[in-house]
Amino acid sequence: MKKIRTVLIGLGTVNIGVLKILIDQQKKIRETYHVELVIVGVADSSGVAVSRNGYSYEELLELKARKKHVVDLKGFSSQLLVDTICEHVDGELLIESSPGNLKTGNPGLQIVKNALSKGWSVVLANKAPLVFGFDELHQLANSNKVRIAFSATVCGGLPVINMLQRDLKLAKLKSLKGIFNATSNYILKSLEGGGTFEDAIKEAQRLGAAEADPSHDVNGHDTANKLFIIMKSFTNFKGSISDIAVQGIQGIGYNELRESRDKGFKVKLVASAEDQNGDWKLSVKPMRIEANSFLGTCDGWEMGLELKTDLYESIALKNYEADPLGTSAAVLRDVLEIVKE
Repeated sequence: MKKIRTVLIGLGTVNIGVLKILIDQQKKIRETYHVELVIVGVADSSGVAVSRNGYSYEELLELKARKKHVVDLKGFSSQLLVDTICEHVDGELLIESSPGNLKTGNPGLQIVKNALSKGWSVVLANKAPLVFGFDELHQLANSNKVRIAFSATVCGGLPVINMLQRDLKLAKLKSLKGIFNATSNYILKSLEGGGTFEDAIKEAQRLGAAEADPSHDVNGHDTANKLFIIMKSFTNFKGSISDIAVQGIQGIGYNELRESRDKGFKVKLVASAEDQNGDWKLSVKPMRIEANSFLGTCDGWEMGLELKTDLYESIALKNYEADPLGTSAAVLRDVLEIVKE
């Protein structure tokens, strides 16, 4: 049995889901993959918990529920800083799921740099480190002979990154269109039915699908970040996030949605990429698309992707994800892919 000393950054809905899946699936993970994740450190905005011998998954859920953080590594205090946890914990794997900071990428970016530099592999659910440091983080991983995986950062459980990198080898992307943010898609459906922005956002937050501040969902920046990660993962795109033209759904109202529906269309927040003679035209914006088209049928909590390549022609896939469990499962999907090697 291979024991992987693991540190969790962030103990919100995604990593709580990771712990719950580990509790439910630990026997299968041991028997099938011959590994066990030993959680030796956890850090979130309210404190740090560290243990040389590791915590049980149930114990961590209890600590979070009681908002009690126990630091039992001799000589350390409860003031152990999140951005220096890699300096004080004997780990091998970092799971980074802290809230994304889209102004600087930190503290997640610096934490990931520290972990890779120390020879830890990293699994990301937080998009911000990739948006601010995609190339640098991959160079660090390569130079330290460790892995970095991030399929959970794009459309949760939908295996977009895995499909692109693993299953479309040798292919060249020609174009793509996608609905990458289920919260905004749900809001549009609610508005079309006569609901309000406020009620739709509250429901998304209740389900754990939207953050306390849902502005990145609504203004299109979450979708743009996912498009950026896709482009960096699968194409020769050398630009930055600022090369994506972004428009959100703030100005969309009931009348426009119902008028579109009456004419056989749906309004969706669509990410698109077009290869124009070697240059990429990238955008995120509300688009009117045919209601019976593939993306037109992606309703509510569904996300979807259509793409065209030179070798595999046209591919389309979608999922339904109304809570973060699919993202939690994607984190463990990446973990098991890393530790099997």
